[in-house]
Amino acid sequence: MEIISAKLLKIIKLSAQIILENGGETYRAEETIKFICKAYDIKEIEAIATPTGFYITISSDGNENSTVVKRIRKRTINLQKIADVNNVSRQIALHAINLDEALEELEKIENDKPHEYKYTQLYGGISSAFFVVLFGGGIFEFVVALFTGILITQITKHFVNLHSYQFFSSIVSGTIIAAIAIIATSAAKTGNYNQIIVGSIMPLLPGLSMTNAIRDTIRGDLISGMARGAEALLVAASLAAGAGVFIYFAYSLGIL
Repeated sequence: MEIISAKLLKIIKLSAQIILENGGETYRAEETIKFICKAYDIKEIEAIATPTGFYITISSDGNENSTVVKRIRKRTINLQKIADVNNVSRQIALHAINLDEALEELEKIENDKPHEYKYTQLYGGISSAFFVVLFGGGIFEFVVALFTGILITQITKHFVNLHSYQFFSSIVSGTIIAAIAIIATSAAKTGNYNQIIVGSIMPLLPGLSMTNAIRDTIRGDLISGMARGAEALLVAASLAAGAGVFIYFAYSLGIL
């Protein structure tokens, strides 16, 4: 039973880690842990997950407790990995795979690199361009936002590869968006730079983090809800600060 508990701890640790690192909700990580443990008749299960870490304690015989603590240092959004972990947990519950096979699958999921889509930059540009249309922009604003979105998508990708903090990436992105919008409208003597800035920033806003924050708060996970909410607000503030810096700079130079 000790060997099973050790492997089981490693499996539930890896499952929760993958979920939290890839944009999953804290309650999903906790429920996955309990779901896997119940498949092996573990009666006492305590799991507390936050966006920055989790704590798990299980007791197989009612006397000895096994505990694992894991710090989450990187977070991104990859819903495919979350779906893959859910699939593995269901297979464990059905005893379709043993613990060794489950551990191998989870390690494969963790080490799997995100799929590189061929037209990711174009999709980013199109989303920015059509957000501009929603805010009342015309053809000129559409074209500028399309170019801006393509450029920003490429830049943010490089920041992810450098493992930089999202706040720094957001400040730089906001500054570049404002610079392109103001320079383009000033040079062409036409267009509305406000619509370009707002439309180009929209795809960068942390909508998933805010949604998860509200969901966690409603479910009573106040620590997780406040943490995710604060993160979402700080990212949004960083984007606004970056754009604001260049707008202030443009006013100081008399460009606006």
